[in-house]
Amino acid sequence: MKKLILLPLALLFSASVVVAEGTDKFDELDTNQDGSLSQEEASSVEGLDFETADTDGDGSLSEEEFKAAQEGMEGAEGMEGNGG
Repeated sequence: MKKLILLPLALLFSASVVVAEGTDKFDELDTNQDGSLSQEEASSVEGLDFETADTDGDGSLSEEEFKAAQEGMEGAEGMEGNGG
């Protein structure tokens, strides 16, 4: 029974770590500290499709757009290992 309780707690903790890492990475990439990432600032992120991530089409990535793109990239990586 304890294992059933520990699994959701472990998943919750790991999800919050990913969010924290995403925020740290965004702040690190936002070199001019304007609160968004230009295509140039985001160019070092391997696997990031800037045009797809820029959902509002304003030519920059908000922190929310960046996090959503990272989550999508992580999901795609997991699917590759499952033959998809």
